[in-house]
Amino acid sequence: MAKKVMVSKSSYGVEFKYMIDYKMEQKRIDSFINKRKTVVVQGLGFVGSAMVAALCNARNSDGLLYNVIGVDLPDQKNYWKIAMANIGKSPIVSSDVELDIAYKNAYKNKNLMATYSEYAYSKADVVIVDINFDIKKKKIGNPHGCFFGLEEYKTAISIIAENIKENTIVIIETTVPPGTTESIIFPIFKNCFSKRGLDINKLYLGYAFERVMPGLDYLSSISNFYRVYSGVNRKSKENIRQFLGTFINTKDYPLFEMDSPAAAEMAKVLENSFRAMNIAFIQEWTEYAQKAEVNLFEVVDSIRKRPTHKNIMLPGFGVGGYCLTKDPLLADWSYANLFKGKNRLRISLEAVSINDLMPMYAFSLLKDKIGSLKGRSVTIMGISYKSDVSDTRNSPTELFYDKCVEEEATIFLHDSIVSFWQEKNIDIDRNINNLKNKNHDIVVFAVCHNDYSNMSAGDILSIFKGVKVIVDANNIFNDEKASELSKKGIIIIGVGKGHWGKFKGNE
Repeated sequence: MAKKVMVSKSSYGVEFKYMIDYKMEQKRIDSFINKRKTVVVQGLGFVGSAMVAALCNARNSDGLLYNVIGVDLPDQKNYWKIAMANIGKSPIVSSDVELDIAYKNAYKNKNLMATYSEYAYSKADVVIVDINFDIKKKKIGNPHGCFFGLEEYKTAISIIAENIKENTIVIIETTVPPGTTESIIFPIFKNCFSKRGLDINKLYLGYAFERVMPGLDYLSSISNFYRVYSGVNRKSKENIRQFLGTFINTKDYPLFEMDSPAAAEMAKVLENSFRAMNIAFIQEWTEYAQKAEVNLFEVVDSIRKRPTHKNIMLPGFGVGGYCLTKDPLLADWSYANLFKGKNRLRISLEAVSINDLMPMYAFSLLKDKIGSLKGRSVTIMGISYKSDVSDTRNSPTELFYDKCVEEEATIFLHDSIVSFWQEKNIDIDRNINNLKNKNHDIVVFAVCHNDYSNMSAGDILSIFKGVKVIVDANNIFNDEKASELSKKGIIIIGVGKGHWGKFKGNE
């Protein structure tokens, strides 16, 4: 069966045309399989892509350990990931050159392929689940009444259960509500195995969450960091532990076995909920320091001298990405629905609400200084949610951008890494020199990309001609640079830098 030709546009800004042909794809998978064990990774996103690279590199004294098949959907949003992997390129734009090298080597070694075919699962010795458990908020800043993509997730799991053979190891890496592996996923496999006449005792299912850190150590964060894991039974735990040890540096980063998958799942959401709360806590102090004309970065640095306070957060533009914006919601849903708790995780939910709206604070600082944005040009520097990564999911820039649109401002966008903003369907010009041809009333530095932090005051004046206001929303400029710009008559606003209110241009 074939479908009509369709087009998928990547975050690189490149378009791929494709046609679905399941019979041809099945033959391609069969020809790919050899004596090495086969690992299938479901999902070629920010986690799955890095996992694929790490597994393709896994080896022992005899050579490469695995054939690796990445699986994603054949649609406009995802197909380009398959196409990129099949030509030896990482589906994810990254500042980590090791990731690109790993894909090039896998292409050369012929131990990587990507596909849309569910047939791949039937060839797996190990399946790793790296797809999203999606949550959609009814309104930004409101953590209540969210849509949880449970049914979509169950469908994806069912596809695996309907295709794998006995003695397959299945590892869930997705961040899920605690209790999901045992209460939701395992019953799916039980039902499917029963219908297929397979022995459920020959399924080795467990949970081992990822701690992928996009950036310069993107690939290394897969193999050189601590892992928490568990399984639905003792044999599952043993098999998962053995497999993880084939590509993780367990000598320096020993594996941490939990009593149950629910405990491992809770470790992930508690870890991220703690960080989200830490960020929310510092936001109210950011607003306090602004009124007091205090440099909060200086204050936090002094506090961090105490060993017990080294992880206190710094002020910033906002919280984005896939984890911190929703993990407390997963925990709260689990508490109420899987464990029938009568209470809610009130503090954790409030942290999500505060963090969602953080970009509004930078926006309010700008509005307080200049009033209406109607007819003014606003140049936003940085689309991704974090410095030197290409992930635009839940980027704080999105809310700030939307507010500028509401105000009828003329908006220019730039990012050092992102070529295409998928959430907004907007092409992004990465050539910063093209900004020299535009008029800039306001420039907002939203993301601390390395290219931005390395700009001198002279560079800024040269690129952003006519600029009247600069907003440093993410600690990109030091005091010296800000003062130099202020002396040129430019209004300088810094999130967490209330002391800049004393600069000449701000008087």
